[in-house]
Amino acid sequence: MIMVEIALDHAKCKGKECGICAYICPTNVFAIKDSEVLVNSPQYCKLCYECLETCPTAALKIKKTEGNCV
Repeated sequence: MIMVEIALDHAKCKGKECGICAYICPTNVFAIKDSEVLVNSPQYCKLCYECLETCPTAALKIKKTEGNCV
């Protein structure tokens, strides 16, 4: 089973001021709450990398891993 780890560097992220990752993600992995971007549903990530390509501050890192379903 392929699993996805998404790391968001809050020191680099502009949060609600930008939020492009939350708007561009086709599977709604990200959410904006209290002016912050949150990785809300990483299990729905389809590895399209739209968020990485559009993030102006390079605040995101995505890692594909192999995992076992327990």
